[in-house]
Amino acid sequence: MWETRRRFLMTLAAAASCSVAADGSAFAQTRKSNPFPTPPESAETQNPAEVAAAKSDPQSAKRAALQQNEKEFRAEVDKLYQLAIELKQEVDKTVTTEVFSVQMYKRAEEIEKVAKILKGKAKG
Repeated sequence: MWETRRRFLMTLAAAASCSVAADGSAFAQTRKSNPFPTPPESAETQNPAEVAAAKSDPQSAKRAALQQNEKEFRAEVDKLYQLAIELKQEVDKTVTTEVFSVQMYKRAEEIEKVAKILKGKAKG
């Protein structure tokens, strides 16, 4: 009699565990459709007026973007021109037969960086 009770309880436990395992709800983690949150809109995006204009007329949005790129390009060119003038003044003040100063080297590196930025903007 004890044997039949024990066998009945073991069968009942096995059936319960199989049904839970088949369902997967007891052991599996809940899954979201998208595990990562959506990032917030960046502050560098266009202002609401420009967004509304872009939705209404894509041609004017393209024109506004081109004008913004032109302003940035002109600002970078002015910066490059100013750095080149400062470097020329420093070179004129020092005797170049001796060692260049660290300031002149750093200024030349900065001019290179600005020139690379301008080259990239001019390409694309």
